[in-house]
Amino acid sequence: MRGKTFTCRTVVLLAATAMTAIVGDAIAIRPALAQATGERLRNFDIPVKPIRQGMNDIVRATGINVVFPETPAASSPGKAVHGSMSTAKAIESLLLGSGLQFSFTNSNTVTITTASQEAERGASDATTLAPIVLKADANSTMTPMPAYAGGQVATGGQIGLLGNRNVMDTPFNITSYTGDLIKDQQALSVSDVLANNAAARIFYPDNDGSTDFLLRGNKVSQLDIAYDGLYGIGTPGIESIERVDLLVGANALLNGLGPIGGVGGMINQVPKRALDTPLTEVTTGYYGGQFGGGIDVSRRYGADGEFGIRFNGAYRDGDTGVDHQSRKVGTATAALDWHDPDNDARVSVNLGYRANENDAPNRTTYLLSSTFRIPGPPSDPTSNWQNPWSYDNTYTKFGTARVEYDITPDVTAYAAVGGSRFTEEQLFANTFLMDNSGTLGQRQVYWPLYRNSVTAEAGLRGEFETGPVTHRWSLAASGMSINNGIALNTLATTYSNLYDPVFITEPSIAGLADAENVPRTASTRLSGVALADTLSVLDDRIQFTLGIRDQDVNAKNYDPATGDVTSIYDKNAWTPAYALVVKPWEKLSLYANYIEGLQQGGMIPAGYADAGHSLAPFITKQYEIGAKYDFGDFLVSLGGYQVTTPNAIASGLSYGVDGEQRTRGLEFNAQGEIASGVRLLGGIALINARQTRTAGGTNDGKKVNGAADIQVNVGAEWDPAFLPGWTVSGRAIYTGSAYIDAGNQQSIPDWTRLDAGLRYQTKLAGHETSFRFNVENIANKSYWIAGNGFVMNARPRTFVLSASMKF
Repeated sequence: MRGKTFTCRTVVLLAATAMTAIVGDAIAIRPALAQATGERLRNFDIPVKPIRQGMNDIVRATGINVVFPETPAASSPGKAVHGSMSTAKAIESLLLGSGLQFSFTNSNTVTITTASQEAERGASDATTLAPIVLKADANSTMTPMPAYAGGQVATGGQIGLLGNRNVMDTPFNITSYTGDLIKDQQALSVSDVLANNAAARIFYPDNDGSTDFLLRGNKVSQLDIAYDGLYGIGTPGIESIERVDLLVGANALLNGLGPIGGVGGMINQVPKRALDTPLTEVTTGYYGGQFGGGIDVSRRYGADGEFGIRFNGAYRDGDTGVDHQSRKVGTATAALDWHDPDNDARVSVNLGYRANENDAPNRTTYLLSSTFRIPGPPSDPTSNWQNPWSYDNTYTKFGTARVEYDITPDVTAYAAVGGSRFTEEQLFANTFLMDNSGTLGQRQVYWPLYRNSVTAEAGLRGEFETGPVTHRWSLAASGMSINNGIALNTLATTYSNLYDPVFITEPSIAGLADAENVPRTASTRLSGVALADTLSVLDDRIQFTLGIRDQDVNAKNYDPATGDVTSIYDKNAWTPAYALVVKPWEKLSLYANYIEGLQQGGMIPAGYADAGHSLAPFITKQYEIGAKYDFGDFLVSLGGYQVTTPNAIASGLSYGVDGEQRTRGLEFNAQGEIASGVRLLGGIALINARQTRTAGGTNDGKKVNGAADIQVNVGAEWDPAFLPGWTVSGRAIYTGSAYIDAGNQQSIPDWTRLDAGLRYQTKLAGHETSFRFNVENIANKSYWIAGNGFVMNARPRTFVLSASMKF
């Protein structure tokens, strides 16, 4: 045991030391680079195309505005722009030999003229010509923020009500993971992507492409994962996702209340949309025992590429690395978009279907009581104590539409609507660990369910000035309707053992309703209105954001036999927020925020006074301060926070919002290129999650279920100069020990997971080709993952190998 503890502590110390050393080197290296270049370098990959379209690509990548005269040269082919360079160098490269010249009229606007016009009029008169105006579309969320150096994360992300914001102008802990990271790490789910973030830990088995998470000691349900900013759509499959935006912390003002109300953070899936250049990419691979592949096709049509279509399809089928476990996944999505020639009006539509069929899937193992020590998991992580006939099959159909219109250059109106139909059928053993020798009680159950969701939002974003103050304001209204039904069928109770499973004959479910025929058991209606304003002075060096959201919640439960309403929840809450960004100099951003989170309060259970009445929504309060420093190609951040979350507890015959948990912590993150060909991504999260107000004070001061004191994620990539086209990667994930029960009587030890990867990019028969190989859990280590009153077994060593070719 001592050796095991020493090994884990050694890994953490080495990881922390390595990160500190690397950051120290970056601090030494990056100022020198900044002085040498004078401007941040960006990665450009623009093929030969008309200059107007090439300039549009530069506008999207950099956020600048461009003004130049309507001239035949605008439609002539520009030069290709490839590599890492400044904005000015990219424009110079594009215009080379075209007869066009450019100059910066301010820090964010470029004016282009012909050589003859420059001589006749002078640069100062250039803007009086009939101009083509290429705008950065600051109020749009349809174009993702440019990638940061290294390509694994973006320079910013979608911050709900506030729209797209640069990370240095955002007073919150945000990270946006890119499509390149998803492909290179061969992620198969949102949880695979968030394995790069120290603040996130899975909180439920990942059987359906996403899972519940624990963020800052608070649960975030997979039902609260948004798609294109809309709740209730579900997980369409990672293959169709361009970005995964993660905002860590409370966020009621920014995103409103989700179907459950996850106050620990906000996860948003940004869909792929048509690219400016044609793409046909075919992938085939081996995914931990499953074989399959996918296709990604993108095209634009029209004189200025007004119409776009992007199709993604994928299929995998076969065994996993776990005993008698298999999975079959099929997904297909289509993204359609249109914009007018001036890009003042933009429309996008997404349609998709996903089927995920799991045999003998991973499940939680609950603890029957808190009177025994939790035994260790089986030494072989491939062990599976679920019956071979058990299954969990899910099917999702969804569609979304979004429209944006620039009423003026400074005001944009937008609206979005989406809907989904989700069905699931589960036949499995609900498992309880009964003692420290591994005895299992297994309650065989059949749970069919459905969930129909419709969600919508509409709003305005704009900008205006009052004297020296710039206002970036947002007004939004949102609504969501969810109807769902579930049948909880308990079949039989049997017994088994963790280390020597006993399997039984598959029970009959004849005569029981399937997911298409279960009656409605609950409905939820959510609506809200929000207003926010960011006031900026001194060229955005000081930014103060304030806002408020009014949220209404109406929930009903129904008798499945009669359809009668058995309880009604109808409450309202106001959630304000205040945030400050101060940039003493360009590369340093200091921030602070007070923001609230929101959860449904639930119903008072039977047996208590006022049973059946609804509790007011639980309002979480968060205070946070932090700092971010951008070295040009390498970004570090450090933040500290306190989050207090109400809980409902009983005291005698009273049941109310008297409970509370308090989480305090520090989060350090680092991302980007620390040197040419070397990338770092990861961080350290220190978490002190305590129960502060419990029934009778019994558990005051004790730790929150599942919350570890320390979490570390450190990943690195290296492109060896002596092996062109090759990349070597590695990652270490460490999680400290955690308690499973509120009384802190049962705990699981800390654990460490090591991953590695290798990829090679080349050209075969003139086509760009990528080979990728990743290994998760290299040591094939068996360990428990903590939950709320349950444990989960880790995935065994898993190999993923694929080949992709672009046509």
